[in-house]
Amino acid sequence: MALLDDLDSFDLRLLAMMQDDARVSAAALSEGVGLSVPACYRRIQRLRRIGAIRRDVSIVDPATMGWPLTIIVLVTLDREGKRILDDFHRAIAAVPEIIEAWYVTGDHDFVLRLVARDMASFDQQISDLLYSNPVIRSFKTLVTFRNLKPLSGIPSAR
Repeated sequence: MALLDDLDSFDLRLLAMMQDDARVSAAALSEGVGLSVPACYRRIQRLRRIGAIRRDVSIVDPATMGWPLTIIVLVTLDREGKRILDDFHRAIAAVPEIIEAWYVTGDHDFVLRLVARDMASFDQQISDLLYSNPVIRSFKTLVTFRNLKPLSGIPSAR
């Protein structure tokens, strides 16, 4: 994984431009950062190779794909341990409706963001994943009304 020290100002400008629009042309990138098109291309390939660029994706509105509900689930385990954490990680990785997941500190152990077609399908999801899992102490669900700040680019720390 790339660290900030591995990147120079050209790399950071390239990343900022690509976060705004991953389909920006090589010519526009070149003009925006002040390098030749081949130099930009080599840098982008390097940024992918070192893990600074993880993936190039299109961010699609979940409702467009038939998932109008977004739900945040805060999960607390009854106990922890490498095997328990690995098992739970595998369980959540196997559920395509869980679109993001974090292992966190604090009152809860995991934060899950998932999508659902309706409350009945969400109820089935949590029943399959959480109610039937003996290591789950508790969970809280937060059904979202509206996304006030959609996923945005990562600001530069420099």
